[in-house]
Amino acid sequence: EEPKNPGNSGNSGNSETPLSPSTFIDSILRENDSGAAAAGNAQSQEKCLSVACLDKNELSEHLDTIDSSLDNLQAMLSTHGFSMDSALLDV
Repeated sequence: EEPKNPGNSGNSGNSETPLSPSTFIDSILRENDSGAAAAGNAQSQEKCLSVACLDKNELSEHLDTIDSSLDNLQAMLSTHGFSMDSALLDV
């Protein structure tokens, strides 16, 4: 007898076809939408730290900050000349 695959422990049988990624994501979103009303009070009491919880303006500000940081990094790297010994790549 073959051992059960731990990834399929929740499945009722091996005859089920695997879900496509888009179907899987849609089912998660539907679960979140239906559970959002019930968990709304609990969620409102906790501050959400995920990027998914940001509104449009907050997300825009977050992306601007990242963009600015990347611009600063690019400027710093372009002004400081550096070289890499190819022997280091062999390690």
